Amino acid sequence: MKKCLLTITLFLLFVPLQAQNTGIDSLYKRAQSEKNLKQKLHLLNESIAYGWYYGDYDKAIRYGKESVKLAQKYRFDSIASLMDNNIGITYDYKGDYPQALNHFFRALRIAERIKDQNNEADILSNIGLIYGNQGLDDKALQYHEKSLKIRRKINYPKGIAVSLNNMAIVFLNQKKFRKAIHYYHESLAIDLKLNDSIGLADDYNNLGVCYQETKEYAKSEFYQLKSLALREKLRQTLGIAVSKLNLGVIAVKTGQFEKANNCLSEAEKTAKKLGSKETLKSIYQSQSELGEKTRDFEYAFERLHLYNELKSELANEENIRKQTQEEMNYQFDKERENQRLNRVKEKLESRKKQEQALIINWAIAIVGIIILGFSFILYRRWKEVKKQQIIIEQKNRQVEEKNHEILDSINYAKRIQTAILPSLQLRERVLPSHFVLYEPKDIVAGDFYWLEETKDSIIFAVADCTGHGVPGAMMSVVCHNALNRSVKEFGLRNPGEILDKTREIIVEELSKNHQDVSDGMDISLCTWNKSSNELTWAGANNPLWIWKKASGDILEIKPNKQPIGKHFDMQPFTSHPVELEKGDRMYLITDGFADQFGGPESKKFKAKNLKNLIVQISNEHIHHQIEILKRTFFQWKGDLEQIDDVCIMGIEIE
Repeated sequence: MKKCLLTITLFLLFVPLQAQNTGIDSLYKRAQSEKNLKQKLHLLNESIAYGWYYGDYDKAIRYGKESVKLAQKYRFDSIASLMDNNIGITYDYKGDYPQALNHFFRALRIAERIKDQNNEADILSNIGLIYGNQGLDDKALQYHEKSLKIRRKINYPKGIAVSLNNMAIVFLNQKKFRKAIHYYHESLAIDLKLNDSIGLADDYNNLGVCYQETKEYAKSEFYQLKSLALREKLRQTLGIAVSKLNLGVIAVKTGQFEKANNCLSEAEKTAKKLGSKETLKSIYQSQSELGEKTRDFEYAFERLHLYNELKSELANEENIRKQTQEEMNYQFDKERENQRLNRVKEKLESRKKQEQALIINWAIAIVGIIILGFSFILYRRWKEVKKQQIIIEQKNRQVEEKNHEILDSINYAKRIQTAILPSLQLRERVLPSHFVLYEPKDIVAGDFYWLEETKDSIIFAVADCTGHGVPGAMMSVVCHNALNRSVKEFGLRNPGEILDKTREIIVEELSKNHQDVSDGMDISLCTWNKSSNELTWAGANNPLWIWKKASGDILEIKPNKQPIGKHFDMQPFTSHPVELEKGDRMYLITDGFADQFGGPESKKFKAKNLKNLIVQISNEHIHHQIEILKRTFFQWKGDLEQIDDVCIMGIEIE
């Protein structure tokens, strides 16, 4: 059974203790009445933290979005960063990871720019927790290690304890229990020295979780009871629910069914009130197990159904796809805002010229009659022009800032797209001698390469999605997800069947709003059966090239002339068995290289010339071929614009 409990850690080291005996509305009103602007903003930030700490999430988000606008208006960047961080924490507690990441990265950009290392470390830690919740352990550790490095540098013991706690959570998820326990005890030692009740509550909870996983239930219950006592004293509503959930899990494991039912019911009531989906998911899973053990199968089935519904809602791949789409929509919104500001600027300049012409004409008409009146009018108009020039300068600064934000967003989208590509370590581990030539036209690309290792097979592909840049990248996320589902969810291994199922998923995804979207991808896909050493290939518009060592020529296997997407005559894709000998080389390609314009006459390179080039360099080691291909491509392109993404995978049979 999957671990049905939550490990809670500190998202922010600031806790609004002075407001414990008030409410969020009272604290917000107190901030509104404050005359000093900086103190007002600090109180507003405290009210947001109060909201997530004591479970008033909706008000924390509403007040937070109003407050951060005020901080931005008066350029209190450091406070705006703290506010965005608190809003991100609130969204995370509600289980809305894309919104949480959106606010965390906004806060991080500001903290890095103003060199606020303490806040930067807190935000990095929070981002790591989000990725940990999504099961992306490597990314989670990467952010926690960055946070720990900063906290050690500035010698911040409380922050060091938090980072150790968060890294232990990742090791716990990886089932490295003894390593996790070691890190938790390091964190516990620091919190005991600091007498930090909040940190101790988390340390005890997480140690209890580890000992539960190692089936040391007496130790687990001991630490959970210590955590619950502290959380009740601190009035940590969500923390109390989590502690009762964990005590309920222990009771189920040890056969104390009445106690388990009481603990889980209390935890469920609190989690529903707070709207904490992650906690509810774990509660439903434990209640289902309780129903099975007490032979109340109707109750067990009902709870399992509720668990599966929440699990689907919080699924990792859906959240990642949703996050990427929201970030790219954010880029489009910025571009539209940039265009609107340019139009305003043009209108202001046009209005200034018209008014200047009117002033000159009017002055000429009345120059001999009312010199004094003319001078007065000219002075007024001159002041208006000065005011308009100031407005234009302000708009220019805004345009520069928007452009910077757009570029930052696209670069982050590139990091996300790079993260879904197979790593070099994975490729070197599972594939024979090979190379991948990958040259996107823009920052993000529509081309991508894909690799999946299953128990019995290695499946790899090179794909070209409709378009390039941001639209192509969005399409690549959809197609990448569809390939993963075909293999992981539906368990397909035959290349033709994988392409059939992938096309079915993509058409379904692009037809949800009943709009006629014919986008899709071209692909070359191979399956290598590790046990039988057999290779099978299928393609959609993209062929497979095989350089035969015996003959020195290239054998081309033709693809189905249809894309992975809507098509007027959709037929099943054909799987081709491929016979290879030692020394043969396979090439999976997209059309970007062959279609590139260049050379003395600015013509396309063409597939025929690419084949000849591969034959010419056949004596070169497979690892050297990538450099020759790359050098040839850029020499051919010269000063001309690259027209499409380029992706070629070459593999030598050993």
